Amino acid sequence: AFWTALSMRLYDILVTRLLQHYYISMVGAVKLSRDVEALRSVAMLAGTDHQHWDMLRELLTVYMTPPNALKTILVGPEGDPNSGKGLFGQAGKVQALVFMSRRIDYRIKINNVLQKSIWVVELLEDLGVPDPTDGAVNIALYSAQSLRNRRLKLN
Repeated sequence: AFWTALSMRLYDILVTRLLQHYYISMVGAVKLSRDVEALRSVAMLAGTDHQHWDMLRELLTVYMTPPNALKTILVGPEGDPNSGKGLFGQAGKVQALVFMSRRIDYRIKINNVLQKSIWVVELLEDLGVPDPTDGAVNIALYSAQSLRNRRLKLN
């Protein structure tokens, strides 16, 4: 239990810092993915429950995917946001969209004002979902324990 708790705490620190302080480019996503894989490998040396690292690896794909292919990653090949497929089904709609909002190209500066990129507005409209980052984001929803609880509810 100690090693699993340590793994979860390390995950929580990484995800909290990521969501609060960083914007990720495609090149940065590749580096971040390697770092996450290294942390996951260390965590796997002891303990038994490390599925939170697997989910993070899946969520990182939103940073490596070009905007025109994000819909498939988020909702699956059918394009249905309620299908339970894609990252919406695995991680949850809000969680997947909040991770996506940390893309460096999510917002652009126009006349010294940050606005959502055109592709973001079109994607959200196409999916029929609001942007969860328009309001306050509860970082606690992204903890390893929250992911574990969500997984237990689904099973």
